[in-house]
Amino acid sequence: MRRLLLAVAAFAGCADTSVDKPYRKPELAAEEVRRKLASGDFRQRLEASKQIDKLAPEEKLQVLLILSKDPQASTRILAVKKLRELSDPRAKERLAEMAKSDSDPDVRELAGR
Repeated sequence: MRRLLLAVAAFAGCADTSVDKPYRKPELAAEEVRRKLASGDFRQRLEASKQIDKLAPEEKLQVLLILSKDPQASTRILAVKKLRELSDPRAKERLAEMAKSDSDPDVRELAGR
């Protein structure tokens, strides 16, 4: 019985809460990423970034376009960093828009680089 309890305790402490399969709908993926970013927990924020990277290119772009309009500047900064990695013209267009009109000066600066 003691072995079983130790095994369960060890498993519970090592449980991986990461997402292995990306969501089917960009809105759901974006909402999950937002939730993880808003948690304030470093591990959750790191997982949000990894989750974006697991998405198929078109879905990744759609999620990043949604996140680029988030009210939180920190979320938009993450979106800018990820959009800069894409070669899609729609990503470049959104970055140009953000460089001109984002309400946060840090976001504007990063998007304009």
